[in-house]
Amino acid sequence: MNKKEFKRCMQKGLGRCMLTLKQAKSIEPYRDIVLWGCLHNLSYDTQCEGTRAAYIYRLASMFHDDEYFVSPTVKAFETLPRRSDWTFLHFCELLGMFAQNGNREARKALYQKYDTVLSKLVQKRRFSGYDFERDSMEHICIVLIELDGDEALLRIAKDLGWLFLENPHYKADDFDWLCFDIGDSFGKENAKKLLATAAKTSPDTARFLEQYVDSLQEQEHSPHRNDPPPPSTADTVADEIDRTGTVSYISKLRLSKKADEAERKKLAQKAIDEPDPDKKVALLSAFAFSDCGFPLPHKILIEYAKSPSDALRDMALNILMDCKSREVHDYAKALLLSGDAPDQAVSMLITNYTPADKPLLLAELYLMKVDYKDTSSWHGTGLQILNAFEKGAKLPREALEHIYETTLCSHCRADAVREMEKRGWLTPAIIEELPYDCNTHLSEMINRSNHKP
Repeated sequence: MNKKEFKRCMQKGLGRCMLTLKQAKSIEPYRDIVLWGCLHNLSYDTQCEGTRAAYIYRLASMFHDDEYFVSPTVKAFETLPRRSDWTFLHFCELLGMFAQNGNREARKALYQKYDTVLSKLVQKRRFSGYDFERDSMEHICIVLIELDGDEALLRIAKDLGWLFLENPHYKADDFDWLCFDIGDSFGKENAKKLLATAAKTSPDTARFLEQYVDSLQEQEHSPHRNDPPPPSTADTVADEIDRTGTVSYISKLRLSKKADEAERKKLAQKAIDEPDPDKKVALLSAFAFSDCGFPLPHKILIEYAKSPSDALRDMALNILMDCKSREVHDYAKALLLSGDAPDQAVSMLITNYTPADKPLLLAELYLMKVDYKDTSSWHGTGLQILNAFEKGAKLPREALEHIYETTLCSHCRADAVREMEKRGWLTPAIIEELPYDCNTHLSEMINRSNHKP
């Protein structure tokens, strides 16, 4: 691969990059690109995917020159803005891996940052807005526990116990993910024994232990609803709109998952009959939440999609993405052939795909610009394709191959691989690079299957 292609594949987390480094006569042309990867969080959605630190670390390790990658990463870590929370996590995990491999600079940087964040939490007195320092503390504590085990746990417990005394705003419940990780890493009972021994000589550790145990008990005894909530009805949704002007997430969920077809049709008719434009859009919004489509003839939605009202037009287009009928199929094709189609038109065509649509569909997919801002709605289009395959649609294999090659979302790539595997569409080239993909589920899947690289 040339450098531009290597960077493109690295941003997507493809295993092709590792194969290139393993097979190239010289890997030096890729050195600066891998460093760029060290300095950026490449995940499309870190909250769902996690960071790609392990993936980047494996690439950097191929150069056997940790110093080249660690020093610039440490410098960037030290000057990182406080709101860069996912990049902070990426740096923590990446430097943690270098530290596990014996790099002293990486270890020192982690503990220095730990001390800095702890000091900020102790001194913090303004708590409006999101607490980025709390999240940073939690991230770095988890990495240090993975790095240094018992030693790190005891230090963190003592320091957090001191924090709880110096700044009563904080307590163990504010670090619930850390508390979960401690129990997961050491075992809950073993963790309590380790902390109890240290607490005998450390009042700060004792303070943390008391709150840690309370946090665990609260998690274990939190109330659970045994009775499922009743489904939403057309009348309850309409009443909610009259009271609040909108439909809540939970009401939409209950309608899409629990309500019968008669109630869905009743609500659809209410939306059609509603004269107030804002209430009409609110009523229709319940059908844009799920992939069940619209239970009445789609002609009225196509009319709404031509409305001068931006809100009504956009709502109708969003609902039409999951409506299956000849009218929607023809409307989608007309939109796409017009050369000025809304983003939703491709999804409409996917839902209503016929083999004759293959050239048009692929042409639209190949034109989509894939970027982190999702300016072309490539992510939603990919999800629409995957959903269609899951429902048994006969879309072309090129649609799944396109997701594999272009998506920045490793979850979508994993789902595309699973669909290709079901249909026997995995190529030898894909099978060869899956073990090195940033998504570890893919390497596990290929190891369990008969498709050995």
